[in-house]
Amino acid sequence: MPVSPETEWVLVASGLIAHADDELDGNEVERLMAIVDEQIPEEDYSDWLALIGDKAKLEARYAALPNPPEAQHRVVLEQAWTMAMVDGDRSASELVVLVNIAERFGVDPVQLEFWRAAWTEAEQELSLRVAEFAVVCLSGNELLFEDDHSLFLDLIARLPTTHDERERLGALANEPPVDSAELARALAAMPRIRRLQVFNMVAPLIRDAVGAEAARTRFVDIGQTAGLRDIANLLS
Repeated sequence: MPVSPETEWVLVASGLIAHADDELDGNEVERLMAIVDEQIPEEDYSDWLALIGDKAKLEARYAALPNPPEAQHRVVLEQAWTMAMVDGDRSASELVVLVNIAERFGVDPVQLEFWRAAWTEAEQELSLRVAEFAVVCLSGNELLFEDDHSLFLDLIARLPTTHDERERLGALANEPPVDSAELARALAAMPRIRRLQVFNMVAPLIRDAVGAEAARTRFVDIGQTAGLRDIANLLS
C-alpha cells in the first residue's frame, strides 16, 4: 500500500484518534479517507480503507512505523487532529491518543498545547466558513427555507466551537447569505484539508435540502472555484 511516509503517518494517527471513542463507522472512515484521497493510489485505496476501519490492525501498523522526521511532527499531529473532526465532534479520549502520539515523537507537552491553541483558532474559522457555506448552498441569494432550518441547526450543533459562537452562527439562518464569490475566495485561501472538511460537513445537508438540485449546483460551483476537483463525489 505505497504512500509517502508522511501520508501514512497522517492516516494511521488519524485512524487511531478516530477509533478512540470506539464508535468509528464505515461512513466516518470514508469521510476521513476522502480528505487525503488524492495522495493514495487508486489501486491501494480499498486496502487503506480496510486498515483504517480495523483498530487492531491499525495499532499493529502504528507500533511498526518508524517515527517521522522532527520537521513533520507538527504537520502529522495537526492533520490527524483535524481529521478527527470529520464527524463534527471531539472527545477527551481522542485528546489522550493525540497526547500519546506526541509523546512518542518527543514533542514537549507545552509545545503541543501551543499548537493546539493555534489549531483552535483555525477551527473557529472553519466553523464560520461551514455555517456561511451551508447557508449559501441551501438558500442562494435568499433567506433559508423554513424546512431547512433544522438541517442547518443540527450542523451548527456539531461545529468545533463554543456554545456562544454556535448561537451566533445559528442566527445566520435568519440573515441574508454572504456573497458566494467572496466565500469561494475565502475557502480557497484555507489549507486544503480545512476546505475539504468544510465540504464534507455541508454535503449531507445538500442531499436533504428542500431545493436539493439548486443546492447541489451551488455546492459544486463553489467547490470548483475554491480549487477542489471532483467535489461532486462528496454528494454521491
